[in-house]
Amino acid sequence: MTRLDRWRELHERHFPELPFDCGKRTDPGVRYSEHLRDWSTKATTPDQRRIERYIDRYDLRRKRVLHIGIGNSSLARRFHRRVKEIVGTTIDESEIRVARSLSLPNYRFVLHNKFSDSDILIEETFDFILDNNPTSPCCCIRHLADLFQFYGEKLSDGGQIVTDRQGLEWVPDVTNRRWSFDFDDLAAAAAAAGFSAFRMNRTVYVLSRSGPPAPGLLSLSRHVARCAWMLPGQIARNGPRELARTGRKLIKRV
Repeated sequence: MTRLDRWRELHERHFPELPFDCGKRTDPGVRYSEHLRDWSTKATTPDQRRIERYIDRYDLRRKRVLHIGIGNSSLARRFHRRVKEIVGTTIDESEIRVARSLSLPNYRFVLHNKFSDSDILIEETFDFILDNNPTSPCCCIRHLADLFQFYGEKLSDGGQIVTDRQGLEWVPDVTNRRWSFDFDDLAAAAAAAGFSAFRMNRTVYVLSRSGPPAPGLLSLSRHVARCAWMLPGQIARNGPRELARTGRKLIKRV
């Protein structure tokens, strides 16, 4: 069975409400306005923060990270000193301008459409591919298949594709609601591309070719220390209840 045959079968079995092939050959998957796409001056979303907390648990010194949809480049500001390299993609020039203005080492960014079936601007493979909104910009199952093929070509051995339930489920009003995927939808699409899907916690989902490795004890202890160091500022901003709430979170992460 060919790659597209697998996706045709998946379409018929799991996603009949969605078009299989939109027929679009330029700028596929751009399904909503620039106002909704451009995150260059907006605050980091909760789902993106959860993805960042997830990878923060790992030793990233030799890791390469592909961030699909760089937004305000907060991820690069947070991690650029701790990784081998971050490569970010976007389809909006305004996000490129913000990224360029930061002049961060170990941070490279390109204009790239993840549904375009092209990877000429991104030659390397990555230990982590982060995409908090993989489906709702999509236009058809064929271009979703192109995205998963791109994932597969860019994921290193033992690598993880990380997303979040909130971003995966979100769709704007102008988009077919069926593009709001739950975990079972994600797992079905992942299987067609040769990945397995894993619930890492209540909200963070990971795709990989094998079980995601657990973070080392040393890197996990450093993660807890960083969270503790940030706690006074969080309490000052959000009140004493933040202490108990964050304490419960730290226990769950460990």
